[in-house]
Amino acid sequence: MMRVLRKDSEAVASSVATMFALLVAIIFLQLTLVAIIPEQQYQAEWRTSLEAAEAFELLAAMSSTATVPGTSFSVTIPVGTGPVSPLATASSGLLQYSALDPVSMSVSFRFVPHFRSGQVTRINQDVILLMDSSGSMRWNDPSDLRISGAKEYVGRLLYPDRVAIVDFDAVAQFTRAHSSTKPGCTVGPVHHLNAAGHDGIPNFAEAQSDLDCIDSSGYTNFGDAIRLANNEFLGFGDPGHAWVMILLTDGQNCRSGDCPSATLDNLARSEAARAKALGITIYTIGLGSDVNAALLTQIATITGGSYFPAPTAESIRWIYFEISRRYRGAFVCGLLSSEELTYGTLSLNLGSRQYPTQDMRLEGGAIVIEQGDGTVIRNGFPYTYVRLPDGAAAVSLTAITLIGESFATSGSGYQVVQARLMARDLIDQTIYKVDLATESETIGNISESVQYWTSQGAATQNASNAIRGPLFEAERLASWAHENASAGDQPAARALVDLSKSQLSLAISQTEEQENQGAMQAWFADMIRDDLLVSGCKLDQWLNWYDGITIRIQSPAAAAWARWFEESFEALGADVSIGFAFDQAVITLHAVDTILMDRRILRLDQGA
Repeated sequence: MMRVLRKDSEAVASSVATMFALLVAIIFLQLTLVAIIPEQQYQAEWRTSLEAAEAFELLAAMSSTATVPGTSFSVTIPVGTGPVSPLATASSGLLQYSALDPVSMSVSFRFVPHFRSGQVTRINQDVILLMDSSGSMRWNDPSDLRISGAKEYVGRLLYPDRVAIVDFDAVAQFTRAHSSTKPGCTVGPVHHLNAAGHDGIPNFAEAQSDLDCIDSSGYTNFGDAIRLANNEFLGFGDPGHAWVMILLTDGQNCRSGDCPSATLDNLARSEAARAKALGITIYTIGLGSDVNAALLTQIATITGGSYFPAPTAESIRWIYFEISRRYRGAFVCGLLSSEELTYGTLSLNLGSRQYPTQDMRLEGGAIVIEQGDGTVIRNGFPYTYVRLPDGAAAVSLTAITLIGESFATSGSGYQVVQARLMARDLIDQTIYKVDLATESETIGNISESVQYWTSQGAATQNASNAIRGPLFEAERLASWAHENASAGDQPAARALVDLSKSQLSLAISQTEEQENQGAMQAWFADMIRDDLLVSGCKLDQWLNWYDGITIRIQSPAAAAWARWFEESFEALGADVSIGFAFDQAVITLHAVDTILMDRRILRLDQGA
């Protein structure tokens, strides 16, 4: 018998209620997970970041402590972060080693091993003259002696030297590219370093005529002049030449309603730091008593140049002569330079989804971390800096070069990086420091020798007096420099040594002039000149000692490197100067007696 099915309305209602309750539960669970998963992912990625930083620190530490070539070790590095739940997505990262990465670090220093193994040579130069054309020049230099002195400097240049002229008042411009009150001076195109008549072809007459167009009106802004010259070197400088600026001013940075101007002073400082990073040497000349000598000294010192005070316009000529001798007809007495390079980087990009994205790099033995809020050097390369009682220092540096086949790994797992110390090279160098007291005495002996041979008829008394005047000043300044150096004030001693060298150059100039006038026998002039060149060489060696060691770093983190050096070494009382521009940082540690350079060659390979 067939049964008739009947509706069970209560059961249907029960099933619908059950399904509805299940749907509500699933929605609630999803809402809960939406709130929880991002927080869990953030925490997981944060832990991955810490783990990666610890792995990089371990690799750097083991690289700098291994001493025996052939030593091997390995480090496991997290590449990314796995999912925190079945509903979450992994955060993939990228670990890569590049043997050809342009990031590099070099350390250089120089010294003079043999004082009499010298020869006369010259250094090709690109020079930009920065000439003050403010209104005060009308009474501080009414005869335009700064112009005639600069023209003499240009006249001593030889092909392939090159020169450009910038004059500045409230703004800086290339001479001839703007209007001038001087007769016969018309506005024309910019005369760059490679312009005809500025590159030595056929001569430098065109550049000398540009100097004649510099007038005297307006305010003073030499920071803008340095900026313009920096850009000129970047665009037209010959990298095979020495890059030189000579800045001459008679006043302080000043513009309408802002005299002296702190803003313009800061511009000058920042552009000087940029010039240092570009390898430019700036010499500064302060005419008269109303100059900011401290700022002009700072600009020169940070770039490896010198500040020359010019009490009167008449003294400018001899300052230009001294600067020119540093590049033409220099007496090279065994100048030696040393440079150690390091290269290769291991980098990790943690492609986080919740925690801020980070990039880590091992470069030169240091750990660089880049994040959205900036770049920091987590651990710089190993070093020691010991300041000695006389203000000098002993320095040791460890730099690591990475070699091996480049590799890359991506994902959210782990990668083993195997390392092997292939070689270790130690340079332990004492940089010879000239005794300034002895050199002062030597200059005095040269002066006595000049007088002795004059009494024998080798020169007239007037010729002797003309030479001995600057020799007396050179002797006095070298002695004063010795007093400052002994008291630990090396920067003051450096300024005095520069001035002493200037007086030696003046004595050489007087020797040549007296010989040309027939007031001195040729052999006698040659003897004096050689003795003075050797003394100048020894003072140069003291300056080389003070210049210490220069560390050049090419890296996207150049600014962070500059900050790290400043914070690390200034805290130890180091005499340090720092400059950076774009991806270049240049750091100089002054007054270094000994340098121990520990260079390690480390091979990296991709492990299992």
